[in-house]
Amino acid sequence: MTTDYKKLYIEYREKFEEYHNKYWKGYHTNKNLIKENRKLKLRLDIYEKRILYGKIKRISSHCDYGIVTNSEYGDIFFHNSQCNFKISNHLLGKKIKFNMILNKRLEATNIELDIEKSLSAFDILDSGIYKSNDLQINDNISDNSSEESFVSANSESNSENSSNINYNSSNKLLNTGLNNNILPEDNYEEDLKIIHNTNKIWYMNCRLHSNHKDNINRWNNQIDNGFVGTWKTPTVNQKIFEKLNIGDIIAWYIVGQGFSAILRIKDKCSVMNKDDLKIHFPEKSDEDIKKHLEWEKNEISCIIKIPVEFLAYTNLDNCVKRIEGWSKEDWTSGYRGSNSMLPKHPKWKEQVMKIYKRMK
Repeated sequence: MTTDYKKLYIEYREKFEEYHNKYWKGYHTNKNLIKENRKLKLRLDIYEKRILYGKIKRISSHCDYGIVTNSEYGDIFFHNSQCNFKISNHLLGKKIKFNMILNKRLEATNIELDIEKSLSAFDILDSGIYKSNDLQINDNISDNSSEESFVSANSESNSENSSNINYNSSNKLLNTGLNNNILPEDNYEEDLKIIHNTNKIWYMNCRLHSNHKDNINRWNNQIDNGFVGTWKTPTVNQKIFEKLNIGDIIAWYIVGQGFSAILRIKDKCSVMNKDDLKIHFPEKSDEDIKKHLEWEKNEISCIIKIPVEFLAYTNLDNCVKRIEGWSKEDWTSGYRGSNSMLPKHPKWKEQVMKIYKRMK
């Protein structure tokens, strides 16, 4: 009896496709359940007025608002009226404790310095940070915000925002689409200053896969995990480790589509390992990843992991192309290859700031 290998191949292929599709369906279902669970956790922490801890990450130039960062919820806006101490740039990086409300965006309330972990009482008295009527620091957070404002904030979030919540990090309980506009809606000066004052703004591009669904999964994974990838071959990006430095800005361009993100490098580049590649290529099986690593070894090539903060980004169907009012000569785009480049056009920095504003 002869074996019909063609028939067997078809059966194996169909079975592979069946299990492959079941896996990814389960993966996305699980991912959605995690997101819903995080939203519920957020609501509970707000209603229970849970005490949260974090650090002061940014303070506005007029010291009237800023950003705190928390290990669970990421970056959170705060106004100086919610602090029982005087805001000063000397407090950057200092530890605090606070409550939260959701009022168009996450906001920190009832903010106190965590003296034991941040400053000594002598330092506070000596610097005059605390307001004169607030020298007593209680372990329990006061309920200064009225019940009316608290309820209205949550009812507004339920009606307008709950369906639009978009999680940007699998390592944070909540980094929402609301938090993308964490600073006042018409005030981007703080972020724009970062871009304006950066010495190096790189242009880097990548090509999309033929499968649009795979492209979306890859892009979402990169946003969720805070990194992008680029090739290093014998002829491409040979000096990438020396060129890219922490704090540099990258304008990320999708070939044939437009700019998809403005990034800030937050750590040193490295060669992607097996776990990184699984995130970078979510559609590939373990066997595919193994073959890819063997190919890299034979070709003396690899994919470089660039850890970044997504200052602004868009979905792949809405990339930023040449903005109205910009001539082809002034608009930088369409460079060939994956090399990191520093455009020389005098309007390059202005262009990147315009792209940032368009994405926000």
